[in-house]
Amino acid sequence: MKCRYIKFLMIFTLFLINIVPMMAQDEMECEDGYRYFEHELLISEPTCIPEDPQRIISFDMAGTEFLAYMEEPLIGSFSYVLNEVSALSPQLADTLAEVEPFDWPPNLELVTELEPDLIIAFGDGALDLTGLDAIAPLLVYDPYANKGVWKASTEFYAQAVQLEDEFAEILKLYEARIEELQEALGEDRDEIEVSLVRPINPFIWLQDSPPGRILQDVGLGRPAFQVDPTVEQSEAGLNWGYVNVSEERIDLADGDVIFVFTWETDNPDDERYQELQTFMAENALWQTLEAVQSENVYLVGGHWIRAQSHLQAHLILDDLFTYLTDVEPTIPSPAKVEETEEETE
Repeated sequence: MKCRYIKFLMIFTLFLINIVPMMAQDEMECEDGYRYFEHELLISEPTCIPEDPQRIISFDMAGTEFLAYMEEPLIGSFSYVLNEVSALSPQLADTLAEVEPFDWPPNLELVTELEPDLIIAFGDGALDLTGLDAIAPLLVYDPYANKGVWKASTEFYAQAVQLEDEFAEILKLYEARIEELQEALGEDRDEIEVSLVRPINPFIWLQDSPPGRILQDVGLGRPAFQVDPTVEQSEAGLNWGYVNVSEERIDLADGDVIFVFTWETDNPDDERYQELQTFMAENALWQTLEAVQSENVYLVGGHWIRAQSHLQAHLILDDLFTYLTDVEPTIPSPAKVEETEEETE
């Protein structure tokens, strides 16, 4: 009995030796003006960050849009992120024009000169983040955990800058518009198979892609292959929910409705738009698709490819109202840019 008691004490002592340092680490104290930040998506070490950051660098598209939309002090981002967010959400273009652009990978000297007090990045094997944590507190989140779904990444940013209540309002508006769209589509909306495709060198967006998750939120159906892609998978796209198929298997892109997009689908002056128009008019295999023959194919904008931010998600909802219903939504879209008098003349 005594031996068992001694053995218990030894095990308990070892437990304390191991667990107390872990508890101390979890309870890291931050200096005044800072707070301890940890999150389920965080893949960098939990760290102390400013309670009220005044010079933020953001690498992420959803986060950059969110910070600009909320008028937070954003000072730097990748040039491609600034260009694409400005193009997709022109109401933010003036704000983002004041943000310093930098190339991939970020130049440490330039980042240092910007004097950030918080850097928020995403994890990517091709993106070297070495040295950034010596410039400012660094938060790195895992985009693959949620495959670029806008709600998760935006919520991460909202917690980092303590705008949880504002994010809750954004989510509430999105859910209200989803509910209105569902009513317009009717109870049988899950029987409408919606296909998402880039036809040339065909890429098909799956159920767990960023735009696919929005369709799930609405409750629309998808073609069987786009739910369970059991053939011709492309490893390059699996992390982000799309697969590449051969042109001979363009039949896998068929559905009751097909949304077609490239980076510049809605710009008639773009070379890729013209190439796409020619393909859709002349390709014999494309012409065999039932959605094509029933004229249920719609060219939509680059927000379908990205679909990684809350404004882009609303643009997709706008398209679904336009092309799949005859209902004019009563809840205004925050992504809609009001035309000025000059534009309408």
